[in-house]
Amino acid sequence: MRGLRITAGIVAGLLVLVAACGLALWLGGGPVLAWALEHPVSAAIGRQISVDGPLRVRWGYSSHIVAENIRVANASWGSKKDMFSARRLEFDVFLSGLLRGKIDTQDIRLEHAQLLLETSREGQHNWDVALSGAAPQHRHQFPKLRHLAAEESELTFRNGETGAVTDLGIDNLDIAAPQPQSPIKIALTGSLQKQPIRLAGTIGALADLRDASKPYPVKLDGTLGRSRVTIDGTLGEPLDVAGVDARLSLDHARLAEIGTMLGVPIPELPVLRGTARLSGGEGKWGLSALTVAFGHSDLEGGIAIDTTGKVPALRANLTARTVDLRDFNGVYGGKPTTDAQPGPAPRNGLIIPDTPLDTSKLPGVNADLTFDATRIESTGGAPLERISLGLQLKDGELNIAPLRFETARGDVDFKLHYTPFTRTTPPRLHATVDIRHVDLHKLLGGPGQPEMLRETAGIVGGYAKIVGTGVSLRQLLSDMNGEAGIFMENGRISQLLEQGVPLDLLGALGVYVSGDKPVPINCLMGRFEIKNGIAAISTLLLDTAATIVTGDGSINFPSETFLVTLKPYNKHFTLVAVRAPVDVHGTFAKPTYDFRRGPLMKRLGQALGLGVLFPPAALVPLVDTGLGENNACHKVLPAKTNPNHPAEGSSAPR
Repeated sequence: MRGLRITAGIVAGLLVLVAACGLALWLGGGPVLAWALEHPVSAAIGRQISVDGPLRVRWGYSSHIVAENIRVANASWGSKKDMFSARRLEFDVFLSGLLRGKIDTQDIRLEHAQLLLETSREGQHNWDVALSGAAPQHRHQFPKLRHLAAEESELTFRNGETGAVTDLGIDNLDIAAPQPQSPIKIALTGSLQKQPIRLAGTIGALADLRDASKPYPVKLDGTLGRSRVTIDGTLGEPLDVAGVDARLSLDHARLAEIGTMLGVPIPELPVLRGTARLSGGEGKWGLSALTVAFGHSDLEGGIAIDTTGKVPALRANLTARTVDLRDFNGVYGGKPTTDAQPGPAPRNGLIIPDTPLDTSKLPGVNADLTFDATRIESTGGAPLERISLGLQLKDGELNIAPLRFETARGDVDFKLHYTPFTRTTPPRLHATVDIRHVDLHKLLGGPGQPEMLRETAGIVGGYAKIVGTGVSLRQLLSDMNGEAGIFMENGRISQLLEQGVPLDLLGALGVYVSGDKPVPINCLMGRFEIKNGIAAISTLLLDTAATIVTGDGSINFPSETFLVTLKPYNKHFTLVAVRAPVDVHGTFAKPTYDFRRGPLMKRLGQALGLGVLFPPAALVPLVDTGLGENNACHKVLPAKTNPNHPAEGSSAPR
């Protein structure tokens, strides 16, 4: 934001030095001016000025000067040799004004110019030269300039403390102020951080700029990348771009592109439209009365951005009436569904997404976000309600605590801590999830759901505690360690389950019942120990009216394969329906199953309930947490820890 003042200072310094050499110029013209710039002027500013091409002067009331291949050396610690260079610098100047100490230029034109502004690691400025005081310090000191034009030029700012680089490419820039009382017209086409930009509009007259008694009007309209931007307001201190009070409007905006331009990493979101009041300046900005709509979501609130530190700092307090989670696919590296852009097709039969999130950008901003929403629409099922989110991002470490919401009469509590890649450690994720008393029928029984899900019911609870490394969902799942559990009571599965699971498999397990009634499930318990991306089943039990099914096996996330053995046991002796163990295996994309054919008497022995393995006692408090006390799963827990367990001699298996 200092570019206007710095550029004006550079121009002013050069022109003042030209005036000091006036006598020599009258005597010798262009060659003498070139000599003066390369020797006494260079010595005066402490930087070498080189004129490698011809320098021509046409004297008159308004003198015309043309210099080709002119360069100004950078500071000794600079990242490049030259601070400023131009293939052609052309300007008209009123020497009579310079002799009176006033800068009055008719016209300045630059071709193929490059201006590098940078700071050192210690905070030194490469624009601090001996004549820095020539720069205007107040509005009324701004030099009179009738016309400024630049073609095929570039302005670069490099922060030596952080290494951040901001690059403004100028295809064409035209600033015209034909009369001191006329509004100044601005037209710019070029690029910012390699993204195309176009700006056009008017700002206050030169007389208004030099009048510090009133705010300076600005009205600009253009595009940043593919985003349409309008700014209409005033500047209190135009030279510092400070005291901003303006209305900002965005239409068809893409925040990821704008974030790239501003150096603030933002995930890809659907195109949005919104308005806000923009205030602040000198690197500290505020957006108040913010209203944004994108996809099927809306946001309101305020945002404060501070770019004066080593990295930008962002604080936001946002609320929403409705948020559609499909609009936030870009947060984990996907494509927002409302963009109608297909994502990459699965490769090698694998279905878990491997699209990386650009975590290298996380250290580029510090953020503190609070968010509350009334309703969040998920990709299916009941909406999430009463959302509360706290997010902190500092020095690249992301912390989400809390993320709480209600859904289907239940509660979900989520916490996450993510540490990005360092020289000694890979990116690491710590996450915990706590699910309590979620009603499956309310969650999946809505009118928009497939018919086979509408009759599904049950109260569900569970938990997960995992640690993983990686920058994509596939990498995190393939490296995770921890444990997880899922519990359900008083459930039922629709009779249309047969559409997704073969009848002979359901029959072998004893969970298929003919007719139009759903299959009742008294209790489902599953617990998994996870190591290096492989989830080993430590407990798996399904209790129905007729059978108990136990299971063991593992799920391999790196290879997306699994092998689970399900063993059914009749609760009552019967020869009509003898159950058979089943191996369910294959890949996530293409599962299959096989029956274990063993001796009939062995299967009859299983039908009598011999050898049923019950869940460990340690599972009791976890089940109670997820489902509540006195839940239906108590009936199949061990008798020594559960007084409600059937006594010896009952018909239920032991």
